[in-house]
Amino acid sequence: MQANPVQKIIGNVAFEDRFAHLREDTPESLEWQWERDRIARHAAEASPNYAPVHDRLLQLADSGGYSVPRKRGALWFGYASDGDDQVLRAGAEPNGPGRTIVSKLAISKAHGGGNVTLALMEPSPQGRFVAVAWGADGDMMGKWSVYETATGQHLLDTPAIMYSGARPGWLPDESGFWIDGRTAEGVHELRFVPVAEGAAERPAVLLPEHLVAAKHSGLTLQVSPDGRRGVAVTEPHEHVALVHLDLKTLEATPFLPDGFEGECDGNWIDGETYVARVNNGIPRGRVVAIPAASSRDLASWRELVSESEGFIGWVGAVAGHLYVGDLVDVSLRVRVFDLDGTLVQTLPLENPGSSQSMLTERAVRPTDIFALTHTTFTRSSVLLIHDPDNGELRQIGEAKHQLDNAVADRRFATSRDGTRIPYFVVRQKDVDLSTSRPTLVYAYGGFNLSQLPSFPATHVPFIEAGGVFVQASLRGGGEYGKAWHDGGRLFNKQNTFDDLEAVAEALIAEGISTPDEMVFMGGSNGGLLAGVAIVQQPHLWRAVVATVPIFDMMEPLPDTPAVAGVRAIFFEDYGDPKEPDHAASIRRWSPYHNVCEGVEYPAVYQVFGEKDLGCMPFHGRKFTARLQEANAGDRPIHLRVWRDTGHGTIDPASGARWNGEWLAFAMDQIGMKAAEPGA
Repeated sequence: MQANPVQKIIGNVAFEDRFAHLREDTPESLEWQWERDRIARHAAEASPNYAPVHDRLLQLADSGGYSVPRKRGALWFGYASDGDDQVLRAGAEPNGPGRTIVSKLAISKAHGGGNVTLALMEPSPQGRFVAVAWGADGDMMGKWSVYETATGQHLLDTPAIMYSGARPGWLPDESGFWIDGRTAEGVHELRFVPVAEGAAERPAVLLPEHLVAAKHSGLTLQVSPDGRRGVAVTEPHEHVALVHLDLKTLEATPFLPDGFEGECDGNWIDGETYVARVNNGIPRGRVVAIPAASSRDLASWRELVSESEGFIGWVGAVAGHLYVGDLVDVSLRVRVFDLDGTLVQTLPLENPGSSQSMLTERAVRPTDIFALTHTTFTRSSVLLIHDPDNGELRQIGEAKHQLDNAVADRRFATSRDGTRIPYFVVRQKDVDLSTSRPTLVYAYGGFNLSQLPSFPATHVPFIEAGGVFVQASLRGGGEYGKAWHDGGRLFNKQNTFDDLEAVAEALIAEGISTPDEMVFMGGSNGGLLAGVAIVQQPHLWRAVVATVPIFDMMEPLPDTPAVAGVRAIFFEDYGDPKEPDHAASIRRWSPYHNVCEGVEYPAVYQVFGEKDLGCMPFHGRKFTARLQEANAGDRPIHLRVWRDTGHGTIDPASGARWNGEWLAFAMDQIGMKAAEPGA
């Protein structure tokens, strides 16, 4: 692709954009993109590793095992697999046989076809109705469809913003729910969706900038058990209870004291009291009871659980008890307290490990029963139900996959500024680490998201072929609380990249691997990290895989209402390139703008979704062209774009192809041979 340089100034920062013409979806740009895609797909599928890796990934497609079911009234609601279909069921037992309410194939048929993805689901308080968020063919906005549980009858559709993570806030009488949206000007507003027959309409509640800044992507309204109040909590990465809504007068007021800095979220204990984990000035967090009537008066807050050695990630009142999840040494601990804050029990969870709990979804009600999934590096997830009356933690079913011959251990690297960076090394027990081994490093490092020990299904073929899988917890994530997140965002973003470099150098220093045997893989924000690894650390990696990445950080998104919520997410961690101080910082690490002439770059495999609203394929076009122009080496630089796909894929067959292609490519680059499934 021929360069066509353009001089630009953004945020008072001047720079040359050599492939600006590839930003637009012109016929010429798309023709070049699809030709690059054809070459990348052919290269991956021609690999002798592709078939065995693909087949093994297909076997592991159910390794997610169990979703966290929700109990409403007498029924448990949860997703399940039924052959090639994904279904939503309601039954008397968690993950037991039940009645199918709706399925992705049924939705696809009702809407004229398409590859449907079922995402969030939210039953009404007594289980009479259930709302399901879904999208088709990569659509990241989607719809909320509401069904009657007893009959499966489809009642209505309403617009969703799935990528924001916002959920419906049902009223206790099940007449309808509140859902977050945006005006044409990008201002948040809560809309009421009547569901039950005869339910009255209610006017939308506008939430202007002084209540909810446009930078927040989404909101979930948590309705009090008596239906008199609601607290609007930000989504999807930082969770702050910003707004109190009087559901009688529809008056919206700030919930938190002026100047509050930090997270605050939980759920209602009763109609007057909101219980929350807060970390304003408390690095590891504490749990407090907040009177709704005086929530802006910090002196009225009552401490229930004090700061301890763990970093509190979630809390909620369930079945007359407080459940508190915190991270200790990058693994989950769950403690149970009574409502006055007296410790009752610490759940006996296998560690290092992690869980997905109903309390991470911010729509739990105090009458629920506590359920969570739990997984480790060597075991896929199992479903656990806790009975606070007798302390029993009951396992439902068995893990679907186990790596009996694998072991994981935690180590630390030292970053440029002296910060200790944790990482886990996962390998088969008979792999000798006294000699260097092919190694695949995975990391994320952003948006307050913690990378915790979990079953590495995507990387199992690599481990079974004798490779070493490394998962690193970099700054920008939430593994060590707010300070860890703040230490890898905005003007501190370079710390994230330095942390990755420190892990790679530690692996080399310890003799575990060498640069010719190391691959880095990251997705989404981790895809940006992969781009930085390519341009800042080409000497450390034989190959780099970037899935759904972003590379042009000076112009990451078009300035359109359709992506306002995504733009808000970006600005929270990366900064706004239109602001001069942010622009100067971003320019120093933006991957596209830091490709240098005459460098031997690693082999590169990029994967995009054609319809991804956040990580658009133009990033790959520009980055590929610039790398090819500047590269002094001969390693391949591939660009793969999946048609009718958004921010990844969860369909089992598509997922095996998506991951099989890049993993086969990576294994080829470092001379590995995949094991045959079942061998």
